[in-house]
Amino acid sequence: MPNPKKPRPKAPPAPKSLHRPEYKAVLVTLLEIREEADLLQAELGKKLGRSQSYVSMAERGAIRLDPLQLRDWCLACGTTLAAYVDKLEHRLSRAKGADR
Repeated sequence: MPNPKKPRPKAPPAPKSLHRPEYKAVLVTLLEIREEADLLQAELGKKLGRSQSYVSMAERGAIRLDPLQLRDWCLACGTTLAAYVDKLEHRLSRAKGADR
């Protein structure tokens, strides 16, 4: 009689990125590029074809932007997705250095 397979122990689920401390840097960088473009939330919302509350919710992390929405955000602020990522990486590397 064959031995039944033993169930593998399940690994604990990875924390969602939304709950990682690094996610704060994502939000701060979103706000920073809007402010550097000298845009109010309502002005950016209009450029995106969205409301002011959409911009506010994105900056607070209440909604998450997909990559294309993030690119649209960057372009509406007069920058590029690559520049956003550079700012974010710089902020994350500074924070990592401060933790040491």
